[in-house]
Amino acid sequence: MPYLICEDCGNYYELEEGESSEDFQLECDCGGELGFYSTKYDYYKKNRINQDFLEESGQKSPENKEKTTEGFFSNLDSQSKGFIAVGVLGVIILILLFGLSGIFSSMSPSYLDVMTPEIQAANAPILVVLHAPRCSACQKFNSETLTNPDVQQKLSSYSVMRINVDTNPEQANRFNSNVIPTIVLLDPKGKEIRRNVGYMTASEFINFLKL
Repeated sequence: MPYLICEDCGNYYELEEGESSEDFQLECDCGGELGFYSTKYDYYKKNRINQDFLEESGQKSPENKEKTTEGFFSNLDSQSKGFIAVGVLGVIILILLFGLSGIFSSMSPSYLDVMTPEIQAANAPILVVLHAPRCSACQKFNSETLTNPDVQQKLSSYSVMRINVDTNPEQANRFNSNVIPTIVLLDPKGKEIRRNVGYMTASEFINFLKL
């Protein structure tokens, strides 16, 4: 169908059957002159505008046909292609890392069977402290860090289990640690979240407890 198209703003009117340009005042609302065109493509060829009109009519401009068929990467220089390749590779690596971490997390052992019945029933995060009276760092952690008021308040929502590695070696060996103190943070199901080997100050310990 023919069109009346404004030469200034590009607004157009599609003539219906039986209508002609003579039936209209050839002036657009914007004040521009209306031109008569058999197709929108004719208007494009004359005015060299973008493809908005062409996409509606299903046509492509001759100037853009080659670019379309060549594809996106053919218009990039080698440096840009290199950046894109590195970016894609980085995304793939991140997906693999996060995916594998989820798999390993689901495969990590549960220590819930080591816990007392009270801790198992509490359904709270669990803190395991591996220690021994002979260990000076353990004594300092017990007397200074664990007695800190802020630490005490933080631990009120945790279940705490202290294991003497000298008197309970089999129980301690479940946590595969040869150094004390070792502090292990578990979720309510007994899965390990993180661990720390060695002494921690009160502020360090509070950060360690963050879930």
